[in-house]
Amino acid sequence: MRTKALRALERELAKAARPPERLSYSEWAAKNFRLSGNSASPGRFRPWKTQRGLLDAFGDPLLQRIDVLKSARCGYTTCLVAAIAADAVNDPSATIVLMPTDDDARGIVVDEIDPAFRDTPALQGLMRVGRFDGRNTLTNRTMAGGGSLKVLSARAPRNLRRHTARRVYSDEVDAMEITPEGDPLLLVERRTISYADRKLVSGSTPTDEETSIIVKRYSESDQRVFEVPCPHCGDRFEILWEHISWPPGRPEEAVCICPHCGAEIEEKLKPAMEEAGEWRATHPEVKGHAGFRLNALVSLFANAAWGVLAAEYEKAKKNGPSDLQVFYNTVLGQVWSSSINQVAESELMSRREAFGLSLGQGEAAWNARIPRDVLYITVGVDVQVDRLECVILGWSEEYRWFLGHHVIWGATNLESTWDELDAFLSTKWPHPLGAEIGIEAAAVDSGDGNRTQQVYDFCMPRMSRKIVAIKGVQGSRPLLERSKSNHRKYRGAVFWRVGVDQVKTDIVTTLPLDQIDDRGQVNRHAFRFSDTLEEEWFRQITAERRIVTYVRGRPTVEFKRVENRRAEALDAAGYAIAVRQLCRFEWDARRVALTGRPAKPKTEDLAAIVSRLHG
Repeated sequence: MRTKALRALERELAKAARPPERLSYSEWAAKNFRLSGNSASPGRFRPWKTQRGLLDAFGDPLLQRIDVLKSARCGYTTCLVAAIAADAVNDPSATIVLMPTDDDARGIVVDEIDPAFRDTPALQGLMRVGRFDGRNTLTNRTMAGGGSLKVLSARAPRNLRRHTARRVYSDEVDAMEITPEGDPLLLVERRTISYADRKLVSGSTPTDEETSIIVKRYSESDQRVFEVPCPHCGDRFEILWEHISWPPGRPEEAVCICPHCGAEIEEKLKPAMEEAGEWRATHPEVKGHAGFRLNALVSLFANAAWGVLAAEYEKAKKNGPSDLQVFYNTVLGQVWSSSINQVAESELMSRREAFGLSLGQGEAAWNARIPRDVLYITVGVDVQVDRLECVILGWSEEYRWFLGHHVIWGATNLESTWDELDAFLSTKWPHPLGAEIGIEAAAVDSGDGNRTQQVYDFCMPRMSRKIVAIKGVQGSRPLLERSKSNHRKYRGAVFWRVGVDQVKTDIVTTLPLDQIDDRGQVNRHAFRFSDTLEEEWFRQITAERRIVTYVRGRPTVEFKRVENRRAEALDAAGYAIAVRQLCRFEWDARRVALTGRPAKPKTEDLAAIVSRLHG
C-alpha cells in the first residue's frame, strides 16, 4: 500500500518530468516575470501591446536579427531583461549583453538583471546573485542548464575576442564608439558565427542623421511600425509628433489629431488605442530580420502623457538646438538632421550690430552696451599658455548674443593671471532695465594638459558661483555632464565633460541663420554679433567644418580645421553654450529683478475673492 509520503513523492517526480509549458515570450513574461522595487511599477510585469510584439520577436526562432529604433520611456530595457530571463528558463545558452561603457554594463546588472533574478520566483536558483566566486563575477555569470551571461563594454572590445555566444543583446548602439580593435558591434557578431540559430538583437535611441547606426540597421529590416485605430473613424495610423496639437501656451491640453478624419483624440483614450494596436511590417519581403520603430507618444507611462511631452518640447525649443536634438532623439525616436550651409566670416561680419562689452588696453572702465532683451550672461574660457580667451555670450528668450571677446594676457601659471580672471567673472555691468547684470556661469577649459592643475585650483573654490572646470570629449555625448569620479591625480578635483561634437554642430548649423526666416518668423536662438568683435574672431568662429568620414566602414562625424586657422573663439563659444546647462533661466523673474524693484503682488478684485471663498 502506497503511503501518503510516497504519493507526494510520485507527484513531485511527475511534476519534475513534465515538459515546460509552451508559451511565447510575452506570455511567459506576463505570467512569471516580476519587476523589482527599482521599477516605477514594481510587481507583476504586465507588458503593453507594443512590448508584447518585441518580446515575441525576441523568442521567435525564425528571426535571426532584430533591430529596435526607439525612444526612451518605451520599456525596451525591461523587455530585454525579460527576454534574458525567458532564455534562462526555456532555452539556456551562451548570451552576451553589450553596453556602450563599463558604467552602463555594471548599471544594467545591478539595477535590472540582478533584481529580476532575485525577485522573480520562476528564476530562483538559475543564476547566482550577490556574492561571487571564482566562476562568477559582477558581469560574468554561469546559469543552470549550461547557460551563461556576460555583460561587456563596447569600449573594451578585446574582451569580445575571448567569448563566443549564441545570443547577443546590444543596447544604445549609437553611443558605441570605434576603438583601435575595431567596431565592437562587428566584433561581437563574429563571435556568434558558429551558431546556426544565433540571435542578434540591437536597440538604440538614434542620434545624428548622417551617423546613426540603428537607423541604418532598421532600414535594412522589414521596418515594422505600430499602428493604432482612431476611436472615431477606426482607421489605423502611427502616432507621430505632427499629430499632437495644443492651444498656444497650454501644453497640458495636448491632444492627438487623427490624420484620416481630423477628430481630436484625448489622452484618456490612449490605453485602449494601444491595446488595440498592431505591429505592421512595411517591407514584408525582408525575411529573418525584424525592425521595430517605437516612440514615447504611444507609451503608457505617466511621464509620457501627451501634455507632459508637449511641455518638454516647448522647454526644449526655448533652450535651443542642443535640447531640441535630445527631445527628437529620446522622446520621438527620430534622428536629428544637421544639414549645414557653410558661411563665410565676411558674411557674419556684415551682421555686426551696435551692442557689446569691451575693455580696451589701459582703460579702467568697461564700455557696456547690453541689449535690453539680454537677461543672462555666460562665459567660456579657453586656456592658453600665455593668455586666457573669454567669449561673452548673452541670452534672451529669442536670440543668443555674442557680446564680446575678452583676452586676459599673462602666463597662466601665475596666480596674478587667475586673479584677473576672477575679477572679470565678478564684474557687473549696468543693464538697460535699471539694475546691474553679472555673469551667471562660466566654463574654464582644463583639457590642454599644460594648465590642468591651475584650472582646478581656480574653479574648485568657485563652484558655488557656477564657475566650473570642463574638458571637451568627442563622440555621442551629452552637451554637459559631470564626471562621476573625482580626479585623484589633481587632489580630488571635480570637472564637467562637454560634448564638443554636439555643441560645435549647434554652432555651425546656427551661424548661417538670420534673425528672421523667409516666412517672417523668428529663428529662435540665432546668433547676433557685437560690433566689438574683430575680423580674427570671425575667422576663428568659422575655423572648422563638420564632415562625415568612414572609420572601418562606420560613418563618423569629425570637425576639420580650415586653413590652419586658430579656433579659440569657436572653443570658448562652445563652452559658453554648454555651461548654460547649469543654469535655470527664469525669464519673467529675471526681467523683474533687473528693473531694480520687486514684483508687485497680485491682488484679487472683490468678485474673484467672493468666487474663491464660495466656490
